[in-house]
Amino acid sequence: MHKIQELFDPSKQLNRKIESVVTFGANTTEDLDHEIREYVVTDKLHKNYEDVLLDLQSAFDNSSKEIGIWVSGFYGSGKSSFAKYLGLSFDKSLMIDGVTFGDKLLSRIHDTTITALHHAIINRHNPLVVMIDLSTQSVAGNISTVSDIVYYETLKQLNITKCTDQKVMCFVDMLHSEGKYEEFCRIVKEEKLKDWEVEQCNDLAANMIAASLAPRLLPAYFPDSASFKNIKMNSALNEKERFKRLYQLIKEKTGKDKVIFVLDEVGQYVASNVELILNVQGMMQIFKDEFRGNVWVIATAQQTLTEDNRQAQLNSNELFRLNDRFPIKVDIEANDIKEIITKRLLGKSQEGKEFLVKLFNQNEGILKNNTHLAVQQRSIYNQVLTEQSFADLYPFLPVHIDILLSLLQKLASRTGGVGLRSVIRLIRDILVDNHLADATIGQLAGPEYFYDVLSSDMQKNSAKEIVLAADKAVRMYTGNELAVRICKTIAVMQLLDDFNLSFDNICALLNNKVSETLDRNRVREIIDEISGSNELTLQEVEGKYQFMTNAILGIREERGKIVPREVEKAEVMQDMLKDLLTPAPAVNVYASKTITAGVELTERNRPYTIYNTTSLKMNVRFVNGAHCEETRQQLLTESTRQENMRTLYWLCTLNKDKEALLQEIVKCQNIRNRHQNETNKEIQAYLRAQGDMAEEKKQLLLRALREAQANSEIIFRGSPQQVNADTYKTVALKGIAEKVFEKYPLASANMKSDCVNKLASYGDVTTIPDSLNPFKIIKKNDGTIDAAHPALMEIKDFVASRSEATGQELMTHFESIPYGWAKDTIRYLVALMLKAGSIQLRVSGKDITVFGESAVAAMGNNNAFGKISISLNTDGTLTVPELLNAAKILMGVLGAPRTAPVKDQIAQAANKRIKYLMPKWTKLVPHFEHLHLAGLHPLNQAIGYANRILESEGGEAAYLLGKDKECEKAFRYAMEIVKSNEQSAFVERFLHMEKLMDEAEKLTPLEQLAEFRKQVNDVRQMYNGYVANPDVPGIVSDITDLSSQLDAYLQQACIEFQTQSNKQLKESREQILALKEMESLKDNQREQIDTLLGELNIERRGDSIDNLRDMVNTYSAFYLPQGMVNSIENRVKAMAESNAPAVSEETTTTTVNSPSDTPTRLRMKARITSRADLQAVIDQLTQLLDKVGDNSPVEFIF
Repeated sequence: MHKIQELFDPSKQLNRKIESVVTFGANTTEDLDHEIREYVVTDKLHKNYEDVLLDLQSAFDNSSKEIGIWVSGFYGSGKSSFAKYLGLSFDKSLMIDGVTFGDKLLSRIHDTTITALHHAIINRHNPLVVMIDLSTQSVAGNISTVSDIVYYETLKQLNITKCTDQKVMCFVDMLHSEGKYEEFCRIVKEEKLKDWEVEQCNDLAANMIAASLAPRLLPAYFPDSASFKNIKMNSALNEKERFKRLYQLIKEKTGKDKVIFVLDEVGQYVASNVELILNVQGMMQIFKDEFRGNVWVIATAQQTLTEDNRQAQLNSNELFRLNDRFPIKVDIEANDIKEIITKRLLGKSQEGKEFLVKLFNQNEGILKNNTHLAVQQRSIYNQVLTEQSFADLYPFLPVHIDILLSLLQKLASRTGGVGLRSVIRLIRDILVDNHLADATIGQLAGPEYFYDVLSSDMQKNSAKEIVLAADKAVRMYTGNELAVRICKTIAVMQLLDDFNLSFDNICALLNNKVSETLDRNRVREIIDEISGSNELTLQEVEGKYQFMTNAILGIREERGKIVPREVEKAEVMQDMLKDLLTPAPAVNVYASKTITAGVELTERNRPYTIYNTTSLKMNVRFVNGAHCEETRQQLLTESTRQENMRTLYWLCTLNKDKEALLQEIVKCQNIRNRHQNETNKEIQAYLRAQGDMAEEKKQLLLRALREAQANSEIIFRGSPQQVNADTYKTVALKGIAEKVFEKYPLASANMKSDCVNKLASYGDVTTIPDSLNPFKIIKKNDGTIDAAHPALMEIKDFVASRSEATGQELMTHFESIPYGWAKDTIRYLVALMLKAGSIQLRVSGKDITVFGESAVAAMGNNNAFGKISISLNTDGTLTVPELLNAAKILMGVLGAPRTAPVKDQIAQAANKRIKYLMPKWTKLVPHFEHLHLAGLHPLNQAIGYANRILESEGGEAAYLLGKDKECEKAFRYAMEIVKSNEQSAFVERFLHMEKLMDEAEKLTPLEQLAEFRKQVNDVRQMYNGYVANPDVPGIVSDITDLSSQLDAYLQQACIEFQTQSNKQLKESREQILALKEMESLKDNQREQIDTLLGELNIERRGDSIDNLRDMVNTYSAFYLPQGMVNSIENRVKAMAESNAPAVSEETTTTTVNSPSDTPTRLRMKARITSRADLQAVIDQLTQLLDKVGDNSPVEFIF
């Protein structure tokens, strides 16, 4: 055997007709006969047929709600064949050579169980199958919903209409529903002289006929022709009713109640259109809910119903929404295709197979090594090569089939599969049309063959420019077979985004001999040559080779014209140095301080800041070897200048020129930045490659800089020191930092932020912990502070040099060189100086000389501390005797606990004690003011001194108590006053007497009170004398006695007043009882008067001034003009008058000389209140009627 074609089974005719792809449209008897004879049922397909038939039988028998089958597989995998043949197998009328198509299919399956199952479904249910190829569907130039297509295609299959216009189809459906279809056809024939069966095939004619007859046949829906023409179809309206009507039509027209819709390329049709997907979802829900397993849908798609499956040929973006609607999954796998290819086309003769097995075994190692594909995203490119798969698929390797399938999938995803050939057809074309079958045994297929059979398809989509670029390269290298193969391989393989088209994998793909190894060096030379050509666009992008478009040539030319500026190169160097020195260089000195150096890069005598300078600066310079010594001498001189005393120079000598690397880096970055918004994918890939190149060059530059650091020199204040990338920091920087911060050890501890507050919490500093006394400034044996400590002296000298300094100025000065003290430590030291009396603070215009609450608040944190002013304390110096005296007065006079004769201690104790006493003193002031007591002045004087101490937080206590005698005198007086009042309540005595005397003067001046008034006046004279005496504590007993005497006078006055008043009231009662009117009173009236007289009495309920006032008021009320005494007397007279008759005649005595007309007088009551009295008056007047006349007048007396 010599040629490849000699290996094949003679019964396999390589040049026979093989369809490009199976479609639903190829349904003639001849097409179906050819297809079914070529059809291969693999074990997996066998299982798929069995599972689907079982599910269908179960659903039809038991009214299952599961009604969806999803058949997935990549382009050309046989999914359409599976769905097509399954659907057609249920059509008993479809015959081929006298045998049903179903039996033809079953003969390919070779399984009696499946045959019986299939026959049972047909015999019991005989379903209607509606075959729809969605890839050929569109209505009126627009993409219709799947439910519309299913609906109208079914109507056409039922011969209800042959029209494709949706409006006309709905109209015909309505005619059938209303029983008007036959009448419609008759009218069209008689009046239009047309045959509807013919006219309905012409959408325009059918539309015009329907519009003219719609008002006549269906007037309830279409009142005129315009209403038909203007109506807009909306399949979403009452979708459920529409399919229920369709199902009813199917049963009426076919007598079948089971329906199977077979929809090819659903996934490709709806793609990621959410509206179309939701439409399918809704349609499936209607089928499931309304028809309960009687209506099934078999859908094919290139996509699986998954969002992210790395093993899937093509994942969906939105189709996973349909997962629940298609619970039954049939996945046509790549291995099925390989088996089918072997059985249909690549099957070998027994002799050929044995030959290939032997060939494989002889070359297995070298073949696997040469064709191994490294670092692939998908495992399908790394399947194990066996002697079986080698013999079955030769001259193709299994990976070649997987690549071909992936290429077809990629092209189908871009074109919808239109015009593409199946993988079997492509293999046939490679063998026959491209003459691979004529090659010598040992020759392998490869991607260059794939390019030859697919390049025309590539040109039909977005890969056209790839083909143009590759063909240009092929023309340039005509005669160089390896270069041509390289170009074709890269061009076709770069279609696969998930394939790692690296140099190693290109070599693996180019190995086209079973027993030979490719010359990799030659491949590298050719690829580099092609990539370097300005006329070609082959580039390595992110480790993958690919042809760029012609647009790349323009952008490459643009890149070549870029001239990097010095500032751009300096920016790259800054980034590089930051990478080298991240984080910023820092060293620990004196075991407690971290010094971070600022970093500066000098390029071409221009400095660039990398890290901001703090107290120490490191200037870095990278120089070529030729300029090293010149720069060194320059820095030795420059480093001794005063302004550079804090700068160390790091001189690094380069072994390589950095200029070329910087040029390339800047060009790569510039071209990327200029086109960062580019949308062209090839240009984007080129720009990514430029980014990769920039990173590669940066790494080379970084390596050169590190090598320069490895043998470098530090220059500081004129002294050089050899260092490397480590010792520059651990040795040189550390030593220099300790020189710069030479005074840091004076206060090397970093105090905590709450150190001032904690210091204030210790009243007795002899108990203070070491953590608050790290510098031993506080002498714990006697509690004094070492004001001469070097750290405190540094602060004192600084303050003295300025007369006054702010806290911020102190922190700024002592935080920097040569100190480097922490801000919290600086606050702590100042607090100790204040505690020692060495300084004073000024806060918000107020001077603070002691370490009290105000001082702690002002120094509690760095922000507050920065706002205060600090000056040396040169005033208020006290001698030891004066301090002793202050402490003595504080304890002896003010009653403070034992206090050390130290200003700070006196301040704290006095402040605390005065706070306690002040409320007692101030409480007395209002009473002293009200009573006009002569002791008010010394009391106010004591309060004034106390306020001074409180306002200074005790700061003035030592001075006032130790030196101011008036202060001592005032405090003694205040203390005695408080003590006297607490013991004898003299204030209450004064207030009591004042009230009693004032109330006595207000009493009615009655005779009974004359003696009491005299006594009160005597007491007032003595009271006024006591008020004017400032020595209140000395006359406390006299005040008490006077108050008691006044109370005794009041008691006696109350007794006397009651006695005398009741005596006078008794006399008044007796006078009333002696009135003559009392004699005419009735008994009950007399009782009333006696009761009232009994109320004329004065009661004594106590001996207070209030009780006396009540008795006086009561007595006075008795004798008022309208008082009770007069009231009782008047009442007696009124009662006597009321007892007299209502009217009475009075006899008048007539004298001798009286005239003859003497009147008759009638006495009458002025007010009558009863019927009897009124009747008596009437009767008396009636009697006078006969007597009255000119000589006998009548007079009325009221």
